[in-house]
Amino acid sequence: MKRLDHLLAVTLRPFLIIGGIGTTLPLLAAIDLSAANRVLFAGLLDYTASSVPALRHWGVMVGGIGILMVVSAFRPWIRFDTMVFSGVEKAFMVFLFISNSDETWSRAYLGAFLLDLTIVTYTLFYFVSKLGRSHRWVEQD
Repeated sequence: MKRLDHLLAVTLRPFLIIGGIGTTLPLLAAIDLSAANRVLFAGLLDYTASSVPALRHWGVMVGGIGILMVVSAFRPWIRFDTMVFSGVEKAFMVFLFISNSDETWSRAYLGAFLLDLTIVTYTLFYFVSKLGRSHRWVEQD
């Protein structure tokens, strides 16, 4: 456990910055959905006029999580809540991808799936370590 605690202590800030920047990319969907389709979804996203508001909203919400991740790299007091929120959101995205992997449109989400799976895995390690547990949950040495 001490190795995991040390590994996370060394890598948590870079992880939050890099993962957070990657998570902010959907903000492009809020600004220009056509560009987001090309850049984020390899042009495979099939959207209609009625789905545009939802996709733009998704872009703002996920982009906001990315901003929180970057900020929490420098503001530890919001880190736990950010990790809970981002972990749940990303775990749900992983679930959606896996449960719909037989659909032809699922290939559009492969990049998001890989990023989110990596972040979810790291987040699980975070919560297993001492860093991811409240001091009230950890026995004092």
